[in-house]
Amino acid sequence: METDTTAPQPYTFDLGNLMCQDPNPIPSLKPGAQASSSSTTTTTTTTSSKEQILSTLAQTCAQALIHQLLSQPITRNASDSSLQISLPAPEFPLPREKPVPKEKEKTKWEKFAEKKGIKGKRKDGKLEFDEERKEWRAKYGYGRQIRGRPGEVQADWIQEVDEKKERAVKEEGEKKGHGGKRKAMGDTAIRNQKLSKKSKK
Repeated sequence: METDTTAPQPYTFDLGNLMCQDPNPIPSLKPGAQASSSSTTTTTTTTSSKEQILSTLAQTCAQALIHQLLSQPITRNASDSSLQISLPAPEFPLPREKPVPKEKEKTKWEKFAEKKGIKGKRKDGKLEFDEERKEWRAKYGYGRQIRGRPGEVQADWIQEVDEKKERAVKEEGEKKGHGGKRKAMGDTAIRNQKLSKKSKK
């Protein structure tokens, strides 16, 4: 541990833990109590001076710690050009509240998936970026269909029509009579009718 000889009893530092230890005794913080030391005269500590004493000691320790940190090698990060201080390894072992967690054993499915190269769908994400529209949309389910914006021309205006499905819908409409007239028109006729109405507007 590094030391600071400016104090009556030198400070000790553990820069790896950013810790400063001050072994010097402090005046008693009890109201009306007397405190004596070799460097100060006998004084009484009042309630109003408690915070001032603690604040002064904390400030002194913080300044000493910062001074020691600035004496360490300073490098510049290549990615963002920020300054970094290289700290030594910690010297004081800090206690843990709980033991070090053990590595969780993989389940049979996790071992099988890792062996076969199977990945979960959630890891890939539910969204994908549409380069043409410059926006994110769902890969599947709700939000997958591209909805046109106001005043925007439909990009895929040429759509393939299932002739078999169109024929089946038309025959079903003819069987039901006039009630199924609109359904018998088929998707193509309904789509053309909507487009003609929009063009008239």
